[in-house]
Amino acid sequence: MPSKKHIISDLGEKKLIHRIIKKTHNLQQDYYSKHPLIKKSLGDDAALMDLSEIGPSKNFLVVSSDMLLAKTHFPSQMSPRERGWKIVTVNVSDISAMGAIPQGLILSIGLPGDMEIRQFDELMDGVLEACNYYHIPLLGGDTNESSQMVLSGTIIGSVEKSKALMKSGARPGDIVAVSGDLGLAAAGFEILLSSTLDQDKIKSILPEKIIKKVIQKALKPQAKIKEGIIAAQSGNVTALTDITDGLASELEEILKASDLPLGIRIYEDKIPLPDEVKKIGEFFSKKPLDMALHYGEDFELLFCIKKDALASLKDKIKLMVVGEVTSTGNMEIVDKKGNINILPPGGYQHLEG
Repeated sequence: MPSKKHIISDLGEKKLIHRIIKKTHNLQQDYYSKHPLIKKSLGDDAALMDLSEIGPSKNFLVVSSDMLLAKTHFPSQMSPRERGWKIVTVNVSDISAMGAIPQGLILSIGLPGDMEIRQFDELMDGVLEACNYYHIPLLGGDTNESSQMVLSGTIIGSVEKSKALMKSGARPGDIVAVSGDLGLAAAGFEILLSSTLDQDKIKSILPEKIIKKVIQKALKPQAKIKEGIIAAQSGNVTALTDITDGLASELEEILKASDLPLGIRIYEDKIPLPDEVKKIGEFFSKKPLDMALHYGEDFELLFCIKKDALASLKDKIKLMVVGEVTSTGNMEIVDKKGNINILPPGGYQHLEG
């Protein structure tokens, strides 16, 4: 009997990325031995590039790429304009997570041949609206025919070499904080992906402003670019990433990136869960805490901050403290009764069967 073939969906997105990184380290040792910080940025939110071999430069070039597919990333209610906005935002969010300033976007798109010109124009209106919002030019790209809409963006930015932030760098005693409420996007997607019957029912129960708020968060997220730049310039943030796959998943990424045997402890009663998440979670029999920890798509930033610098940084940007970095080697969550429990990483992953 033939043995079962191993396929990429058996691994999931994060393990597949780590497999790529391992091969890269093995096969490109000469380059990465000269550029250890660039090597370290592999697997981070964006790649750092040192152009000093071309000419003197105090900055890293920061580059990231994200691809969105119609069948897996866009609910049917998402308009072409909102899809255009999102491909820019997901790329800008990666730049913000490095503390970098975005400089421009290259966009490659695959589109069905029978797509209406009107829809194409709306798509590009969304792209350009987002580019203007984040103050970046659309630099170019490529177009091709595809059986489904495929949007692939490459964002270019820059950051001072001494200011670049990565997932690595956290130290025991650092404060863990987020830039805003969590779970709103998850609540919006619960509504968007529910049956027509459930949607009609929830509209009869919840105020229109609540429904509108969470759906807006799901369909038109905003990257926290200002907060990332301020964090980098402060010199007091030790690690930074954006929350795209859920808080628990991003906390795990910070621990994995560290050279130290770190742990992180967060507190259930400190996680910013707005009433909208609680009400929609109750309707769909979902735990609001799980919606914040494991769903993602919030595009908030997750900071590790030097303890004595927290107050001064809070004067400049919105920060919500959720925990601290420890040396336990574990991810932990303290429940509302004070019990300490192990926090499973979880989080959304592409390529999972």
